[in-house]
Amino acid sequence: MATALDLITGALQEINAIALNESPNSPDAQFALNKLNDMVDEWAARRVYIYDLSVPVFTLVPGLNPHTIGPMGAITSTSLTNNLATYICQNNFANGQQVTVQGCTNGGNVLNVTGNAQGVSATQFSLPIISANIPSANDSGSVILAGSSFPTFATPAMGQRPQVVEQATLVLTNVAPVVDVPIHIRDSRWWMNVRVKDLQTDIPTDLWYDPDFPNGSIYLWPVPNYSYQIRLKIWGVVPKFPSLSTSFNLPPAYAKALKVSLARDMVGAFQGTWTPQQESMWLRVTKAVQGSNIQSPRGQTGDVGMPGMHPWADYNYFSGLPSNS
Repeated sequence: MATALDLITGALQEINAIALNESPNSPDAQFALNKLNDMVDEWAARRVYIYDLSVPVFTLVPGLNPHTIGPMGAITSTSLTNNLATYICQNNFANGQQVTVQGCTNGGNVLNVTGNAQGVSATQFSLPIISANIPSANDSGSVILAGSSFPTFATPAMGQRPQVVEQATLVLTNVAPVVDVPIHIRDSRWWMNVRVKDLQTDIPTDLWYDPDFPNGSIYLWPVPNYSYQIRLKIWGVVPKFPSLSTSFNLPPAYAKALKVSLARDMVGAFQGTWTPQQESMWLRVTKAVQGSNIQSPRGQTGDVGMPGMHPWADYNYFSGLPSNS
């Protein structure tokens, strides 16, 4: 399976920064890795590069508004060796990041620990323990980056909070079979025009998503007073590359798009060459990726007698999203 170093080597060869039989030296490879992750971070803000649309289901908290959504890991067990606690938890931390563990219990005592993550992998991390009240093997709890707050909903795979909530439905779990009731996605202008924001009901009809950071805020109206579930259609992200040895498996055209786009971004830094033929190749491969991730908007005609006509636009071509004004 290809690695981040393979992408970087190919990108540097593409601009003649290294020969075809060479590999980049360590400083150049690390610089290119940073550039690669900067580019992936930029792609995460653009719908045309998002291939992963997650549809997680969460349980509403009666009377709570807003519900928040963001990265939080669920700890399933712990172990201790020489005052270094190892937590089993899916995460995307990096070595040295400061994280906070909350709610791990040991003999009825709650352990809240903040420290720098060590020995990080996708399924576990370790923290130095200075308290005499140490975790045991059957402990469980939650973990977040230090300085942030624990969200109501945890994003899938502990990813960043969603850039956008595209659709939502209320899941009526007290009937069989369960029923999904569509919820209208609104914008901040609509929310500000709501006169009684604390009105409560068991069936919320509208949702405004405020993409705060690190946790996004989900405002429901009326405020739900029953613990139904909510199904959200949210943007995923193109995964970053924690190290040069990180392997990846992406949809068709993504590997080439990453390599060619990275090469194009590094031409100036490495004083490389970039020809019109390479620019044409970059346009072709990025269009292939974007074409797989975007759909043509639904249109309506203005002819007399057509059903469903209303005085506002259905689609905002600047944002790439329904207007819902």
